[in-house]
Amino acid sequence: MQGDTPQTPDAATEEPSAIVRNLGMIKAASVIMGILIIILGAVVVATVISRLSDKAAPAAAITITIPDGVRVLSASADGDGMTLLVEGEAGSEIWRLSPTGERYQTITLEQE
Repeated sequence: MQGDTPQTPDAATEEPSAIVRNLGMIKAASVIMGILIIILGAVVVATVISRLSDKAAPAAAITITIPDGVRVLSASADGDGMTLLVEGEAGSEIWRLSPTGERYQTITLEQE
């Protein structure tokens, strides 16, 4: 028994550190955060893909129906749609059309 070192009573009853005690919770939290990062990354990719697909090219040909008695004086187009200057019985109007040809705004021109 000469080679045995005496152990103090405090060494046997000493509590493990906070990191060792909570190691299971730390591992679980890191796994959950990793899964959330993967899910949120997939959401970002899906959002980008859906927004890019919404910007599809406009149709090559569309038909716009105008009422009888209305004639088109001028037309122009850009990426946001088309603008028509029309003249009818009620006077001159500016029609703003979507890229699909649907009228979403009518501006009536009146003289003072």
